[in-house]
Amino acid sequence: MRYVDTGSRDANQTLSAWLQSELSPSVAEVRWQAGFFTSEPLGLFAATLRRLAGSNGLVNVLIGSNDSGTLRDDVLELVQLLGLPRPNVRLGVVQYSNAFFHPKTYHFRRNDGSQCAYVGSANLTGQGVSSLHVEAGVLLDTRNGDPVAILDAIAAAVDDWFATNRDGLCVINDPADVHRLVTDGVLAIAPPPRPPGPPAQPPGLSVPAGPGAPARPRLRPLVSLPPLLGAPAAVAAPAPPAAAPAAVSVNRPTFPAHVFFDPVATGPTSGTAALSGQALPAGANGLVIRLTRDDTRLFAGGVGTANINLPVESMPTLRFGVLGRGGYPNRPRAEFDLLVRYIGARNTLTLADPAETNVMLYGYLQGESGHQNRRMLLPADVRDLAAQIQQAALPLPGAGHFALMEWPTPTAPEFRLSFLEPGSPLFRQAQQLFTTATNAGQLVGDGACWLPPGVSPVW
Repeated sequence: MRYVDTGSRDANQTLSAWLQSELSPSVAEVRWQAGFFTSEPLGLFAATLRRLAGSNGLVNVLIGSNDSGTLRDDVLELVQLLGLPRPNVRLGVVQYSNAFFHPKTYHFRRNDGSQCAYVGSANLTGQGVSSLHVEAGVLLDTRNGDPVAILDAIAAAVDDWFATNRDGLCVINDPADVHRLVTDGVLAIAPPPRPPGPPAQPPGLSVPAGPGAPARPRLRPLVSLPPLLGAPAAVAAPAPPAAAPAAVSVNRPTFPAHVFFDPVATGPTSGTAALSGQALPAGANGLVIRLTRDDTRLFAGGVGTANINLPVESMPTLRFGVLGRGGYPNRPRAEFDLLVRYIGARNTLTLADPAETNVMLYGYLQGESGHQNRRMLLPADVRDLAAQIQQAALPLPGAGHFALMEWPTPTAPEFRLSFLEPGSPLFRQAQQLFTTATNAGQLVGDGACWLPPGVSPVW
């Protein structure tokens, strides 16, 4: 057992330092309960939670929303990182009308059965984890001889909330539950306004507490927290049923109701601005695509433009601008980065840098060729991946093979495309998903089905 206290202003005493030292690939189970929560510390947990999402590892977590102060968007980031909806993960928000949910405990169980935990004062917020505030706690680890029964009790304290469904607990199974909690007043869309205070001063300078009062010192965070980068295989958040998408979106004459536009765009939308805020149907986070000759022409040495046709059902997630040039300047266009890789049975090959892609709609404007197609460009950069595949003596993607396309999200606004080696375990899993959807009459578009969370490996 070890006591840590950031009153010393020692960065090694912070919760962040402990998390960075313990969140290793050996962690098999994660539990925590924190009275206050923001998404700022999630970068510390990202690699572990994405790995556990991919292997369906156990994660049980509780956060408070005291005075309805926890923000919707922070919780949605956590939902994405956890890979919800999926088995073996439970997320709960606790709130009372006259009391706070106030514990701060973090517990990890490793592959070898050993356990470690922090029990102290630091909330899972940027200020708590980085110790802008003065925090104190104790660290326990069965590897250091601390009692197994105590570590078991810390874990059970989290698990029991879900086993007994206690008063004040709101369980979140998917992004729709997050929006329901906003409607119910448990979560907030924006932080409440702060009361007026003294003029801002740089950290370390004294600030008068009031007329005639002595100046007070200011603290600065002891550590910088890593950003939450990359997208987990997760579900994009749907817009609340009674609210408009986060970005203002409009329909336009001659286009169907499922096509949304940026009302002021004079050129293409890009990245997060090209997302409407709506989610894919059926809790999906992308598509399983059966490839065509057009999709794979660049792998076969063909010339011309390669495109992947996107299903109508996916269009409400996008927010288009216009091409802004050429013979059809009003053609809908949205631009994104594209990550591309080839997943084999034994190795994975990846384009070193993101490529650039776009989604355009054809055949909607008067005199325009096309039959209301929705095409995503497969850029020429794919030829570089083809060269890697050939060098590794692996089969090139071809017509009838399968690929996984992960959809852009507000926190990772790029498409992610994984071509699969025929006969590999992941190829067979994709094939089974496609066959099941075919037999159930649930294909979308001409050659795709929905990709459930947790299938595509972490990037």
